[in-house]
Amino acid sequence: MNAPTPPTRFAVEISHLNHWFGDGDLRRLVLRDLSLNVERGKTTFLMGPSGCGKTTLLTLVGALRSVLEGSVKVLGRELLGADEAVMVETRRRAGFVFQHHNLHRSLTVLQNVRMGLEVKGEAGAGDAKERCMEVISAVGLADHAHKYQDQISGGQKQRAAVARALVGKPELLLADEPTAALDSKTGRDVIELMQRLAVERGMTVLMVTHDNRILDIADRIVEMEDGRILPESGSQAEVVVHPARKQALQSGS
Repeated sequence: MNAPTPPTRFAVEISHLNHWFGDGDLRRLVLRDLSLNVERGKTTFLMGPSGCGKTTLLTLVGALRSVLEGSVKVLGRELLGADEAVMVETRRRAGFVFQHHNLHRSLTVLQNVRMGLEVKGEAGAGDAKERCMEVISAVGLADHAHKYQDQISGGQKQRAAVARALVGKPELLLADEPTAALDSKTGRDVIELMQRLAVERGMTVLMVTHDNRILDIADRIVEMEDGRILPESGSQAEVVVHPARKQALQSGS
């Protein structure tokens, strides 16, 4: 297992990343010489048109896919050429929230959240239930802990998914379109909750979103197009805001 590098101000450091699917004539490049730094303890939104590579980038950062070319350092660990032990460790140090809550229908909210401890091998700990109830209360579901997903609303399901992601106290929270299936108010409530808990727990948040209604919540907005970060000039350590997004923010739209 390769040793972690000393901590820097960045939770994620990506340099000259290329990624593709398929081989030979079927090879399709989806990420192109992409470089990006994500600052620790901040909430960063990753935006861009469908098919530009946002979700692929998120899965690479989360060690759900292997890095093919370039450097991807997550929480001090280099993922290019990483063995399975490093990949598993990275996944255990991250929390994941997806577009669909992915709750198990046959389990209660409490049982679903407890699954967040299973990936860390801590579901059998003596304080596991207490830890689960603590985060369930933090997301406002204390009165729904013993209900099944068919007994709660869409917003409550997504809150349960957030609780499941947070119960293991991850250092990095990765979210892929978490408001896509929610109405405007519910979606905003969920994102504000994620950001508040991130600040309280000192977590870094990297979120893929198309939702223009929540842009003001981000500490930073990064725009992607055709597998690249926009703009292509300037330091990747600086805030990257596409002109169209900046205008939307300034106009309040």
